[in-house]
Amino acid sequence: MSDTLKVETRKTHGKRSNERLRRAGHLPAILYGHGEEPVSLTLGYDQVQASLRHGAKVVDLDGAATGKALFQDVQWDTFYQVLLHVDLLRVHAGEKVTIEVPIELKGESIGVREGGVIEQVIHSIEIEVALDVIPEKLHISIKNLKIGDHLTAKDISDLPAGATILGDEDEMIVHCVAPVSEEEVEAAEEGAAEPEVISKGKADEEEEAEEKE
Repeated sequence: MSDTLKVETRKTHGKRSNERLRRAGHLPAILYGHGEEPVSLTLGYDQVQASLRHGAKVVDLDGAATGKALFQDVQWDTFYQVLLHVDLLRVHAGEKVTIEVPIELKGESIGVREGGVIEQVIHSIEIEVALDVIPEKLHISIKNLKIGDHLTAKDISDLPAGATILGDEDEMIVHCVAPVSEEEVEAAEEGAAEPEVISKGKADEEEEAEEKE
């Protein structure tokens, strides 16, 4: 079931106006899509924050605009603490949308039990999926992952029926690497600390030869 957001028409614009809205507990937003004119709206700040906190992707709008909308873009401050603005995309039940979904690893790998280290290279993936089956997260089981092995987007275990992975399905998502020994770390540090030796140029060599003569 989708969250419902109360929306009002936004009549003022600009940085100062938006700051006043946020101080009053509201959030500036814009609604667009499906060939209709964009509409400037205000949303309840706490409502939007609560929806995002539990992973809502699609919301029902009630008030100055109605219907379903997708969180298309959410803007935060530099420290990702304060919501600044939201872009909403009009969507209709049954249609497919393009959305980025987090990838979560499941299980404990064989490689970790052997002393290996799990490295997740990609943490989210873009998919095209029907509106009514948008997943909150996608998962990859790493329980059979050994040292030196890797898993790709093809190994996602719970891609919804009819959904399509956009991009390279063979792109590595996670792998298990051998641990780096203390000796290897020390050797690397020593190598980095060694002064750079600059080779002598031909002119320098000729000059030394002349001096010896």
